[in-house]
Amino acid sequence: MTIIKDPILTPYHITRDNHGFSVVETVTPQEKYLEKGSEGKDYEKALFYPSTLGGCLKKIAELKTNTGEEYQSIREYLDEFTSVYNKIQETFKKEVNV
Repeated sequence: MTIIKDPILTPYHITRDNHGFSVVETVTPQEKYLEKGSEGKDYEKALFYPSTLGGCLKKIAELKTNTGEEYQSIREYLDEFTSVYNKIQETFKKEVNV
């Protein structure tokens, strides 16, 4: 299995195996759900299975945009999504010199 992690994707990362891609979230348990005195461990949760690497990046941008914030218009939401997606794409364009 191939794992693709990058700080710009956090708390998400991408995995690739013989069956395809996965978008995975690293989840830190909230204190209120832990037994008294225990430390919870981070765990990974597969969220989506896009068919391409580009699909993974787009899904992560969508997840990072859906933060529970209230947007006053569709344009405001789309501007935020586009900004996040462009930052992710810029990072990977620099890495592969496309």
